[in-house]
Amino acid sequence: MQQHRFHPLMKMLRTVVPLGAAVLLAGCGGPAGFGTGKQTTIEPLTQNAEVVQHIYALVTWIDIAIFIVVAGLLAFAVIRYRARPGQENELPKQVHGNVLMELTWTIIPAIILIFIAVPTWSGIFHAAHPPTEGAYTVEAIGHQWFWEFRYPDHGVVTANELVLPANKPVVIKTRSVDVIHSFWVPRLSGKIDSFPDHVNQIWFKPVKIGLYYGQCAEFCGTSHANMRFRVHVVSEGDFNTWLQHEKEPPQPTSEDAKAGQQLFVTKTCIACHSISGNPMAVGVAGPNLTNLSYRTTIGAGILENTQANIVQWIRHTQSIKPGAKMGVPQEDGSYRPIDMTDQEAAQIAAYLDSPPGPAAGAAPAGQAAAMTTGGAAAPAGGETAVSLFQSKGCIGCHTIPGVPGAVGKIGPNLEHLMSRPTIAAGKLKNTPENLHKWISNPKAIKPDTLMAPLPMTPQELDTVVAYLETLK
Repeated sequence: MQQHRFHPLMKMLRTVVPLGAAVLLAGCGGPAGFGTGKQTTIEPLTQNAEVVQHIYALVTWIDIAIFIVVAGLLAFAVIRYRARPGQENELPKQVHGNVLMELTWTIIPAIILIFIAVPTWSGIFHAAHPPTEGAYTVEAIGHQWFWEFRYPDHGVVTANELVLPANKPVVIKTRSVDVIHSFWVPRLSGKIDSFPDHVNQIWFKPVKIGLYYGQCAEFCGTSHANMRFRVHVVSEGDFNTWLQHEKEPPQPTSEDAKAGQQLFVTKTCIACHSISGNPMAVGVAGPNLTNLSYRTTIGAGILENTQANIVQWIRHTQSIKPGAKMGVPQEDGSYRPIDMTDQEAAQIAAYLDSPPGPAAGAAPAGQAAAMTTGGAAAPAGGETAVSLFQSKGCIGCHTIPGVPGAVGKIGPNLEHLMSRPTIAAGKLKNTPENLHKWISNPKAIKPDTLMAPLPMTPQELDTVVAYLETLK
């Protein structure tokens, strides 16, 4: 019996084609989460997303028609003008140009481009003119690697989970504090880049209550793929209730939660994070953690929000989200976990999981007195300048050789600080008086700074400034 031998190319195609088909079909998976259907662009749920989808669909069908025509003409030419047996050495008839054909393949693409350009321009103009009345404004600020959401009209700041009322237009004003990011909720809007020192805006009107998935759409570093967020579209009543709860600080009730509130300060978490009601927790480099218990995920959508997962996140951040700027910064730019036991991490998790309450939270033990005694008080616990620099969380952002733990990379290196003519990136002359102004209220001098106004008594501030004056 004669055996058929396949050409090597055919053998490769028999392997590659099924594999490619499997990969393409995998992208059409069910709606289970990120990357499996809930970030689809072909099922838009706002007018703005429909405009984008209409343009994509129009271009796709035009491309398919062009492909059919070109592939058909190519197939016709290959078959009609192929070399037949006995003609291998014959020279085909030479063609030196056809004016009609050249005009045709010039005019037709121009007409096609007009059909694409008109709806594109219309969509751009529509996106560029948000409604002026009845719209909510949200500031979406990109960080490596999480999203900060601010509601300036309501005084609310949250992270990674955007809550919006249904049937109300929302204007997203986005920017970045580090590199270029891109805000994108596929079913609700198109993409908009987030630039440092520049505000872009996009708007849409969500009409269907539900959960929607967003993603940074611009490569921004190690954990770009882990820079996720969620959009909760709720009824207007539920939205107002959520706003009210966000204005109420968490109220630790259990002993573990109360211990966690104190640990949140002593473990220098306050250097990067804010929590309403905790007067020491005013950091802005990391996500605002006020009422974290109301969020469904932690780590920018990486883990389900449970106390057990919060402990894992605190203890093993880098294995969960490589490159995350959380922990104790090292000389090589990496971060190691903050020194604490599993029990201490569990106590902090209990504090973060505390429900909101109507009364302002008390300052952690040992800190409230220091904040209310004014200039007559000594530094809390008789702390030295270096220990103040550590306990106030400054080491989380700044480097000072010789100070244990002071290897932060977020803020400027303070070695030889007093040899510099200016501070605050040139905003102020480098004098003790200006150091006082800068440390006590940095945002009054540089609104977009990541430096938080740490609560200090006047004497504590004097002690820290006196120490900084020695860095020559």
